[in-house]
Amino acid sequence: MANLEITQLLQEAADGDGEAFGRVVAWAYADLERLAASRLRRRYGRRAGTPTLEPAALVNETFLRLLERPSAFANRRHFFALASRAMLDALIDYERRRLADKRGGDWVRVTLSGLPSPAAPTTAELAALREALEQLEELDSRKADVVRLRVLWGFDVARVAQLLEVSEPTIARDWRFARVWLAGRLGFEI
Repeated sequence: MANLEITQLLQEAADGDGEAFGRVVAWAYADLERLAASRLRRRYGRRAGTPTLEPAALVNETFLRLLERPSAFANRRHFFALASRAMLDALIDYERRRLADKRGGDWVRVTLSGLPSPAAPTTAELAALREALEQLEELDSRKADVVRLRVLWGFDVARVAQLLEVSEPTIARDWRFARVWLAGRLGFEI
């Protein structure tokens, strides 16, 4: 699909056109599911998900959250920014529920595939990242979008440049700035 066609489709979906939203889901679903699998694999180890959260479920939750808070999608960049926020919120909520004491969240989790990656962020770190991203967005929304697309979606500099419609050197500079800025706020590097 061409960029102009996608932008028009996103606008129609935001205006409440159910058929257009269905086409948006069809356009984005496979890509979002692949990226969700990558995020879950990085967080929980070799398997693509957990016993209760699979990539498809994470993408479905993301789309449900987008439907709960309808807004006009200006373009692909705006769509991915909102989807990134929705997916991060879904992951944080999942972690909170998983760790709730009434569900045995304080028990040590042992899996046959081994312990989760030591680089996997904790729930507190994810919440701190969300808050820091909101602060960065107030400072410079494009830099916040770069972080979301790089960290949450796993896109490389070239793909982020294409989505945000700016040059690769600009995205590389934004990424360097955002990493240093966030490290100062969070106390750990992204």
